[in-house]
Amino acid sequence: VYGYVNDATTSESVLANNPDSGTDAGQFAIIPKITTTDKNVEFEFIAAVPREKDISVYEDGIGPLEFKSLRIVSFPGGQQYGAINPCEMNEFSDECEAWEEENGPYKKGEFMTKSNPRTKGR
Repeated sequence: VYGYVNDATTSESVLANNPDSGTDAGQFAIIPKITTTDKNVEFEFIAAVPREKDISVYEDGIGPLEFKSLRIVSFPGGQQYGAINPCEMNEFSDECEAWEEENGPYKKGEFMTKSNPRTKGR
């Protein structure tokens, strides 16, 4: 999902990857699957609001937002993307050790596509 998301009161961007609203090219959400018959889709994203903003006064916990120029772009081969585990970030970290205790030994792939079974080595 791409587009602009602004605080409706201040008109400031709430997207961490587009703080100055200079471009709408930054992806801010992913929708795993959309079919040709879907009329409405839902997605979640994390809004970046200034620390000094008192969000306790808003029932929804963030305040009114303004969404502009939203679009969904499908990329061929998108199925190769997925969550990465802590070992892929740093195989020597404590987080990797905890992940291995839960999931078994980390097996390092030759490179991204070969280490990702969804791409079948392509």
